[in-house]
Amino acid sequence: MKGFLFSALLLLAACCGSKQGKATTGSEADTTSVNTTQVQQNQATIKQGIAGRILWESGNRMPSPDAPPTESKRGVQRTVYIYELTNANQVTTQNGVFHTNIQTKLVAEVATDANGNFSVALKPGKYSLFTKEEKGLYANLFDGEMNIFPVEVKDGQVSTIEFLVNYQASY
Repeated sequence: MKGFLFSALLLLAACCGSKQGKATTGSEADTTSVNTTQVQQNQATIKQGIAGRILWESGNRMPSPDAPPTESKRGVQRTVYIYELTNANQVTTQNGVFHTNIQTKLVAEVATDANGNFSVALKPGKYSLFTKEEKGLYANLFDGEMNIFPVEVKDGQVSTIEFLVNYQASY
């Protein structure tokens, strides 16, 4: 009976995980990198796409003997927007990291769980990731061609990412 219940719960988690970006196991103690257990579970629920974690960092990050850095990275609940690969010249950008008027196609959006974990099944291709913030869609990573937070999904693979939201941090 216990085996049946465990299998049923596992099946339920697999069915709901990729659609809603939900998976609730994993340690909150390791908040400085993508939670490996969580990502493996996300990869088990999708066969191809993107799995990762949204992390929040704020406050004073400068090392100092008199004042230790405040608040470390922690997983955070957000909505992740996945667009076709988007170049900086295809958006209106404010403060270098908040983007509006995105001219590429929105492919998917997914809500993270309370720890920032998400997964989404996608076709092979190149995508740009953004998170929803009060000031607009946020992304602070660019490649050498000025593509905004680029992620490539290859056939039959899950791309693992860590997305750091740090516009309220001082370095």
